[in-house]
Amino acid sequence: MNGPAGTMPYPQNKAARAWSRLAMIWGGYYLVSFTLGQNPAYMQLTIWVGTALVGLFTLPVFLRRVRLRDVPRECFLLGGFFVWALPGGFFAENMTMFARHLKMVFEFAMLLLFVSVILKNSGGVKWFYLAFVGVAVLRIVSGEDPISFARIADTQVVARITSANAIGYYCAVGIIAVLALMRETTRMWMRGLLVAGGGVALYGVVLSASRGAMLVLMATAILWPALCMVGAARSKAKAIVGSVVILAVSYWTFQAIIQNTYMGVRFTNAAQLEDGSSQQRLELFTIGLRMFAKNPIFGNGLGQFSAVSGIGRYAHNEIAEVASATGLPGLILYYSIYWVAWRRLSWSLRYLDDPLTRYRVNMIRLILLTLLISGSVSRPVFLTQDGMFLVGVVVGMAHWAERMARMGYRQAIPGPVPGWGPPGFPVCPGPVVPPAVAFAPPRRPDVVSG
Repeated sequence: MNGPAGTMPYPQNKAARAWSRLAMIWGGYYLVSFTLGQNPAYMQLTIWVGTALVGLFTLPVFLRRVRLRDVPRECFLLGGFFVWALPGGFFAENMTMFARHLKMVFEFAMLLLFVSVILKNSGGVKWFYLAFVGVAVLRIVSGEDPISFARIADTQVVARITSANAIGYYCAVGIIAVLALMRETTRMWMRGLLVAGGGVALYGVVLSASRGAMLVLMATAILWPALCMVGAARSKAKAIVGSVVILAVSYWTFQAIIQNTYMGVRFTNAAQLEDGSSQQRLELFTIGLRMFAKNPIFGNGLGQFSAVSGIGRYAHNEIAEVASATGLPGLILYYSIYWVAWRRLSWSLRYLDDPLTRYRVNMIRLILLTLLISGSVSRPVFLTQDGMFLVGVVVGMAHWAERMARMGYRQAIPGPVPGWGPPGFPVCPGPVVPPAVAFAPPRRPDVVSG
């Protein structure tokens, strides 16, 4: 049975709507989990009720529409990482920590599977972007103290904000999401709200005095003009001029932060290795390398860095944490996830000419690079739930980009699929049936679907 003229047959139409709804549901789940779910009074309610509701909507769609061949290769790599980590229990000194970290890796695998498959089929990453902005704004405006410029200049401010490093990271991700959404809408009221949300998120980064968040923000200021403005523009000359202006504004903003806030004090001391925290993190990294050298095949077991090192802290560096915990095979399996996703995104760009689609793909490449940066300087991504979601977004959109390239998305495709989209934003294209003459790029042996 066919739908209205200009649309595809009803079964495919229904599938597109199902995947779009799931993208909306999972974006909302992220928002609730990292706002209301962080309140001790509602934490258990959010975990049990939220997970049950999400599962109620998700599992029927997966059981009906997902087969083994539809699972992204990156999920199998993470599954291999999980399996390889199991023998580490024979070397673990603290089995409680080993079991806890193994559970987190399993949770990572489940989140990666669900988020990546949903985004692969829907392309509805805008729901997640809206959730990222929402988390950044709500975590700042719902704080105990009101927003004021005096707070970010106070040298004691870091002692008055709970979970400073996490808040700073949420806000940095929120700014990236604002940059992604600004290209998705032409409505001025929506752009005004996004600019306001970005301003609150920038305040949150400075308020947190988190050097890792500041480094992510600096990397974004460089990568966004290069990848997204220039890489996705039809007119390279205009894009280059705009990029130079953006870089100049970013430099001026960075200088103002360095000179007038406590964030600047901490960042300057860290850059010159004059604070104890930076020196300790460098020492933790070298300890991790020494632990890796002692057991380079199986590692010392997940969660054992604090026990084996004798310091009682995790490595604050994902490379050292993964290498010391799972050895060289585990390190290769884990970072292969990023490598395969990057290759998939970069290959897809060769066959995508639409500026908006190229912009979306380059935003995902930017997120991937910031994940690597944040993991190498502050927090292991595979041990943080927000980081797990971000990896799922990267992998899912990498497969979406590849699918668009293979379906000839650079040519005009008639009959857009009706779907769901956030207010003020156009609907992302769902699964469509390409014209018979659509361009289909050749399959590369090193980049495959699924």
